[in-house]
Amino acid sequence: MKAQTILAVISSLALVISLATLWQSHLAKFKTTAVAGLLTFRISQIESSESSWYLPQVDCQVTISNTGARVGKVLGIRMVARYPLLPIPGAHEIFSAHCEVDSALYKKHAANRFTWIDKASLGDAAPFVLLPRSSTSKHIVFDTRWDDPVIQDEIEFTLEILTDRSTKWIAVEKWTHRIRGIEWSELTEVGTSIAVYPASIGSHNSFTTVPSDLHEYTRGKKEIPAGGFKMHASRLVSSKLSAKSNGKQHKKDSGAIDESSS
Repeated sequence: MKAQTILAVISSLALVISLATLWQSHLAKFKTTAVAGLLTFRISQIESSESSWYLPQVDCQVTISNTGARVGKVLGIRMVARYPLLPIPGAHEIFSAHCEVDSALYKKHAANRFTWIDKASLGDAAPFVLLPRSSTSKHIVFDTRWDDPVIQDEIEFTLEILTDRSTKWIAVEKWTHRIRGIEWSELTEVGTSIAVYPASIGSHNSFTTVPSDLHEYTRGKKEIPAGGFKMHASRLVSSKLSAKSNGKQHKKDSGAIDESSS
C-alpha cells in the first residue's frame, strides 16, 4: 500500500512538473519587462518671419524583453510629462516618439536638431514584434511643441509602452527634473543638454566626492614639473665581468678558427 502511495505521489509530481514545463515553454502569455537609462533633455528654439516657438525633446535608450512563450506586439511608445505642482489635477502632456536614432551619431550631432535628424535618424519609432524569450534595444527621441516657456520646479517624465495584450499604457521608467529660469536660458540660448538619472536607481550624482574636500588631500604637496618626461640618448652598457667573459670566448673561438684553417 505504501509503495502504491509513493508511486502515486511521484506520478503526480511528474505530471505537475510536465505541465509547468509545457506552460513555460509553450503556453505562457506574452509579458514585457523593460529597463531604460539616462534621459537627456534639450530645447530647440524655432523662428519664422511671423512667430517663434520651442521644440523640447527628450531621448533615452530602452530595452524591452518578452519573458513569455508567445509572440507579442509593442504597438506604441511615448513619454508623458506631468506637472505635479500645478493646481490642476492630472496636468500632463504627451511627448510623441519622433524617431529611433543611431546612438553614436546622435551623440555626435545632438546639439543641432536638423543635423541629427539628417544624419542619425533610423526612421519612425514604428510598432514591432517581440518573439518569445527575446529582447530588443532602441534609442528613441520624443518631442512636442511649446509656444511659451515652461518654468516648473518639478516635471515628472514617464516612459510608457502599449502592447497588444492590454488597452492600457504600461509605465516603464520615471525621471524627475525641474526647469527654472536659469536652466531655461542655458537650454535655449547656450544649447546645452541636461541628463537626468532614472528614478529606479535613486538619487545619483556622478560628480559627488566624499568628503567634499577630498581633492585637498589627493593633489599632493610637491610642485608639478613642467614639460613632461625628458628624453635622453641611451646606449647598452655591459658589466666588466660580462665584457671579460665575452673577450675570452671571442679569443677561444678565434683560435679554433685559426686551427682549422692551418
